[in-house]
Amino acid sequence: MLSSIKSIIDKKRNGITITSNMLNLEIEYISKTLEIMRDAQKISNDAYLDSGSIQGGLTVVSSLLEQNTPDTEIDSLIQTLNFRAINLEDKYPGLNAILESYRP
Repeated sequence: MLSSIKSIIDKKRNGITITSNMLNLEIEYISKTLEIMRDAQKISNDAYLDSGSIQGGLTVVSSLLEQNTPDTEIDSLIQTLNFRAINLEDKYPGLNAILESYRP
């Protein structure tokens, strides 16, 4: 999830407009992949549940984008999600790499 958040931050820094559709695709990927990882016992149930905060946060960002919320508020939330993703990776080392390994 750390890569997902960093990708969003990088896109915004490079002037690419982030849309709710873009985020919804990423949220769907994260959701489905986390379930697969948990079912395959590649991650613990605790890691799966803790990851839900990032997924939920991205859902909030998507909703805020649909409501035309100012970028400052969205950027603040994305930074908060970035810190959470870093903490999640610290708590479950390798979580991001496993998640990314499922990308086509």
